[in-house]
Amino acid sequence: MRNIYSLTAVQNMEMERNLYFYLVVLFSFFLNQTSIFGGINFSLSDLIIPFLLFFVACKGIKVPGFHFVYFLLLSVVIVATAVFYTPYKFGVAFDINLVMKEYVKLAAVFMYLFAGYNFTQEKMVRLSMKWYSYTALFVGIIGIFINILGMKFLLQIYNFGADRYNGLMNDPNYFAIIQISALPFFLRNKNISLKAKVIIYCLMMLSILLSGSKTGFITLIMYTMLFVLGGILKNKMRVKTILFGFSAIIIILLLGGTLQLIQSNLTFNLDKYVQFQRISLLFTNFDAAINGNGSGRLPIWLTGMHLISSSPLFGVGVGMYPVVSNKVSGIESVAHNTYIQVYSEWGGLFATILFLYLAAILLKVTFSKKIKNETNLILRDILIIMLIGSIAISLNNARMFWFFLGVLAYRMIDKQRIKLHSGISK
Repeated sequence: MRNIYSLTAVQNMEMERNLYFYLVVLFSFFLNQTSIFGGINFSLSDLIIPFLLFFVACKGIKVPGFHFVYFLLLSVVIVATAVFYTPYKFGVAFDINLVMKEYVKLAAVFMYLFAGYNFTQEKMVRLSMKWYSYTALFVGIIGIFINILGMKFLLQIYNFGADRYNGLMNDPNYFAIIQISALPFFLRNKNISLKAKVIIYCLMMLSILLSGSKTGFITLIMYTMLFVLGGILKNKMRVKTILFGFSAIIIILLLGGTLQLIQSNLTFNLDKYVQFQRISLLFTNFDAAINGNGSGRLPIWLTGMHLISSSPLFGVGVGMYPVVSNKVSGIESVAHNTYIQVYSEWGGLFATILFLYLAAILLKVTFSKKIKNETNLILRDILIIMLIGSIAISLNNARMFWFFLGVLAYRMIDKQRIKLHSGISK
């Protein structure tokens, strides 16, 4: 009888492990997807994460104390500011629907950070990064084939405008940043050959070109340069890493020269290729790339800076940014810059604490030999890419950013696991 009970227990445990495995795979897959539902950016990963938290709770949940206290204090301040201070300071009406909608987003991203903080198994962390990255690659390849085969009508399923490809996302810029954030898994993976890395890099670059995202292309260039610089500054330089980096830079420069040549060739009508036309501006007219062709970032950034200077300590509160922005400048829009968005909404104190914390984690991974292993470097690079892309788009509610931040935050404080990981990496 005892053997029967033991066998049943083992089978149940195996079923639980398999279910947990598939939930992690699905969750990581849908981090590449979002759509507008009821006026809110919705991802199918939002439906899966409660089940992941349930599995975690059954095994003993870990509460990130500092992060939890920070979230509670932030919630009180930004809600109180939106309700009481901002309407009086700027003479605008309090919009409870906007405040509630934006606060739900904030609570949701904290849930993602909380889930990431409880991803304590190395195997599951690698599994999540793997499926997040492979999904991005797969979606990018689909976009390439759609354009090669002339099946652009399929873009109407998830489309921004008439030509720009945005994968499973609702915004091509967001899609481009996700594509780049998948690169670290491939580039830093020692089990992937140099030839495969170059092919994957080129495929990702082409999918970013098809999105027509100038923000994405600039972020790709900056990350590539940082990747190469990091390889050069290492005490033990890996020839393959340096070779790949310089090859990537040469490819980008050749692409820029090609786009310039196409632009100047009157026999080739670039207007038929909106994505390439947008990217070519980065090489032919950088000012127009930033302020024209549907971008118009500068007036929006200046408005955000004005809001920060008008309320540097408290900000304008959660959900009130577009209302105040419209009142001040007639531009009812988000800041299209995460730093401006966070400082203007959360206020100087909470925003500074957040970015100093991020800087401390990234620097610790970069310079501490005890925790500098392949997994942590991939996580660090994902966050860096998101922070670079944050210069031109608002990623403060990006699910994958907060999830991977939670994963890395736990790995920074668990000394026993740090030693284990260091041993594995050696």
